[in-house]
Amino acid sequence: MKRTWRFWLALWAGKIITKGLLVTGKKGTTLPGKIANWIDPQIMGLLSVAYSDGIIMITGTNGKTTTANLLANILHQFGEKFAFNQAGANLLTGITGALIQDTRWNGFSRAHLALLEVDEATVPKFCEQVSPTLAIVTNFFRDQLDRYGELDTTVRMVKNSLPKETVLVLNADDPLVAQFGLDHEQVIYYGLERTPDSVSESLETREARFCPACGTELNYTLFHYGQLGLFNCLGCGFHRPEPEILAQNVRLEEGLLLFRVGVTSFSLSLQGYYNLYNALAALSAARHLGINDELIERGLRGFIPQAGRMERFYLPEGEITLTLVKNPTGFDQVIQTMLGVNKPLRILIGINDLAADGRDISWLWDVNFERLGILDANITQVICTGLRAEDMALRLKYAGVSVEKLVLEHTLSEALDRLQASRAAEEVAFILPTYTLLFPLREILESRQIRVELSHPKTNVGGEGTY
Repeated sequence: MKRTWRFWLALWAGKIITKGLLVTGKKGTTLPGKIANWIDPQIMGLLSVAYSDGIIMITGTNGKTTTANLLANILHQFGEKFAFNQAGANLLTGITGALIQDTRWNGFSRAHLALLEVDEATVPKFCEQVSPTLAIVTNFFRDQLDRYGELDTTVRMVKNSLPKETVLVLNADDPLVAQFGLDHEQVIYYGLERTPDSVSESLETREARFCPACGTELNYTLFHYGQLGLFNCLGCGFHRPEPEILAQNVRLEEGLLLFRVGVTSFSLSLQGYYNLYNALAALSAARHLGINDELIERGLRGFIPQAGRMERFYLPEGEITLTLVKNPTGFDQVIQTMLGVNKPLRILIGINDLAADGRDISWLWDVNFERLGILDANITQVICTGLRAEDMALRLKYAGVSVEKLVLEHTLSEALDRLQASRAAEEVAFILPTYTLLFPLREILESRQIRVELSHPKTNVGGEGTY
């Protein structure tokens, strides 16, 4: 591809718009990328060739943003500068906008490496223009069927789009991801030996009941969650590959996730055992890039959760954890994490059905809210907000949560007030919104937050562009 007058017009227009947005306090990625792509539809590919150290792509259903930010924190420890769509603007417009921010007016990039989170449905168009050096695939679950279509369609699109020369970093415990390595030469697998929550039998919703190679029902000897675990096919022999990066001795101590890979111990200040997969994906990529374990450990340990991914806020009434919910398997893992706290719970659930959330909210009936009903005695209150608050409350009623504990409140600030009202010291609070409610709730929490000194230094970096 050759840089024509369209490229230069698109680049300069994008940079002017970016500057204007940044002056007004906005992040300035999506709109500049949209305008630039309209002027020159090939601009993303033309910008990408400047990254001589390669382009790292991260995709999958759950964990993209957390994995990207974990890897960014490790790269920061390593002293590496890189282009990054840090805020999770993972469609073509957001990716293009991040690359424009990293590119000078003369067309040269500031960094030699790019770290890009890419939406699963965007991968085919992304790979038409960009050939990633390294591609991390986290997992595949049903998510926004009205937008993505059936899951097997999404998996097939991503698999067929990845260039043969790309090094793949794959979740060995997910059959839908592990199959990518069957006909690919350069593969790094990561996985878990077991967690305290791993079980030999599971009634959880899982996507991969049948072998992706021959269609025979898969046999499992251990489930971590969903379809992730130790599996094998009695028909063709397809099985969970042996991970090069294997987490062992997994445990939770004093709010930290602890695990060992080989002889090296690591810690992560994130709740939920499912976050171990995000850490392992980042660790696998970092090792491939030649970063030593000491810097990797420092990057993981010093990571602070980003934008509603088990993010903690410290309010006068007590700490609140904010985490995005968007599909049945992810919601189930959040419920598992909440119940694992073993303290009385106050919960605020916000459900919208706008385009970014997914118009179809029938997925709520696939979430195992019955676990909350069974442990109803541990729940002080559940506040339902958002456009579909009534639907959420109805689902919880059928799950067995006491009606007198269910509260409907459509005003976000008042919903938060009710969450905190008469809160006892021992009670733990969680806020679980869908995407379009995440940032409005986050803004309210930030405005009310008190400043506290964290027990570890903040080593991650903020904003978008070059790091």
